[in-house]
Amino acid sequence: MNMITATEARTAGPYLYRARDSAGKRVSGRLDARDRNDAALQLKQKGLFPISIETATAEARPASTPTLSRRKASDPKRPLTRAAAARFMARLAKLTEQQISVDRALGIIAEGDGKDGIAAKASVMRRAVREGTPLSAAVAETPGLADPAIAALLQGAEVSGDMAKALKTASGILETRLAAIRSVTTSLLYPAILFGIAIISVGIIMIAIIPQFRPLIEDRMDLVPFLGRTIFALSAFISALWPIIAAATLLAAGALWYLIRRGGLAPIWERAQRLPGLRKVVQRNQVTMVLHILGELLTREITLSHALQVVRRSASPGPIQDALQAASEAVSSGDSLSTALSQNGLVAADVLEMIRIGEEAGNLPEMVSRAAQEQREMATRSLERILLLFQPALIVGVGLMIGVSLYALFSAIVSVNAISF
Repeated sequence: MNMITATEARTAGPYLYRARDSAGKRVSGRLDARDRNDAALQLKQKGLFPISIETATAEARPASTPTLSRRKASDPKRPLTRAAAARFMARLAKLTEQQISVDRALGIIAEGDGKDGIAAKASVMRRAVREGTPLSAAVAETPGLADPAIAALLQGAEVSGDMAKALKTASGILETRLAAIRSVTTSLLYPAILFGIAIISVGIIMIAIIPQFRPLIEDRMDLVPFLGRTIFALSAFISALWPIIAAATLLAAGALWYLIRRGGLAPIWERAQRLPGLRKVVQRNQVTMVLHILGELLTREITLSHALQVVRRSASPGPIQDALQAASEAVSSGDSLSTALSQNGLVAADVLEMIRIGEEAGNLPEMVSRAAQEQREMATRSLERILLLFQPALIVGVGLMIGVSLYALFSAIVSVNAISF
């Protein structure tokens, strides 16, 4: 018999709990207990597994006033960040690997922390799936997850029934892209900091140092060398307008950050991809993704012609998509995959050899996936070479900018001394 003493009665109070039953269903409620340990014991006696136990007053406050970050994250129109999208897909893949249905997996994710927006997106996707929307379509309609490659993988899994493996592959794709972006960002961090310090240093020279010498040569400016006159004129311009220039720079930086977060730089990125050095790297990455998805689709016993059509729809508009369309038509006409791809120069010769070997040996899906891995390694090496060349080029540019400014200043100082004597 549970007897409560007078002291214990004074400390007893209501507790709000969240728990799961033996079937994994989430339940919540209210109970009276002496303390949290007593509340946990009561829940265990009922066959429940506690998740959290809080006093009624402590639980009520945060529930009624969600923080600003939570309200922003729960906005259905707010896209997931790349990191949040990768985490979401990784969680979904891990849950489905444990033989948990997609509906239940989305429900578990929706019950999690909502700071990064994952819970809100999972809740919306779960409602769509329950209404009969395919998971691939629900993912394609989710801001931050609307990726053609992911949609193509999930469409293939919906045909073959191997959704867990497709989600794991999709998670790997997002993680690979996120790692590449972080690698580029890390590689450019030092040059960016150096460039910013150089700009600030030149600005201080222009605003605080060079104007000190101007009164000495105000009446004899015609005797100062051209580079010296240019630096004095530039200094006068910057000194007069530096508040406007600083405000415009901050606004431009804020606008650039907003466009990056909202994906507004896509047209600029598409044009940048046409640059000779960058075009080759981008095309190689696109071909890598095409081969990776194609290999995954073929492992699900999807016909080659149908797999090529799915991959073509997932590719970005341009030469890659046109080449895939031509390859799909050639395969439908009876050509082999290696022959179809060799007609448009889509892939390298060594990749074609691997695909041809796979066709002859009867393990085409495995060889296509292996070819994608080799393409990825080649693309990584090309990107590393570009970054290795970019960093010293930026450092040399910054050094030239500071050197020219100092040379112009010293030439003006020499001219001042010459005029004085």
